[in-house]
Amino acid sequence: MRQLTHAEKQRLAGKIKDEQERQQGLRETNPDLPESFEEASAKTGLLRKTVPSVLRKYGMLGFILCLLVLSVLHLIKYRDFAYDEYGTLVVVLMLLFNHVADHFTKTGWKSRVMKTVSWTWMILGFLYVLWAF
Repeated sequence: MRQLTHAEKQRLAGKIKDEQERQQGLRETNPDLPESFEEASAKTGLLRKTVPSVLRKYGMLGFILCLLVLSVLHLIKYRDFAYDEYGTLVVVLMLLFNHVADHFTKTGWKSRVMKTVSWTWMILGFLYVLWAF
């Protein structure tokens, strides 16, 4: 891990001091504001526990893949009927591309490519859904 220079330490200390002053000013203007998250949870009687990011990331991916399988099976089963058969597949692919672009590619050219694919598919998907209905 890189050591901070003296100037960087001073800037960091200044930022910490500014944030503490800002929070103190907020507490002075709003005396009912709780001091910490635990105090806020105790005051409201609710404990906000967030779902771990790994569970949210891979759980949602699993759910979207299950929807993709179901939409493909639906497409195969009802392909001879006279209604729009690709609508569910288009929407599920929109979800999949958007989820992969947001949660699995963070930086670099892969992120730019996935976000471009995601936005392009989203626009084409919305146009298809509007055209179908």
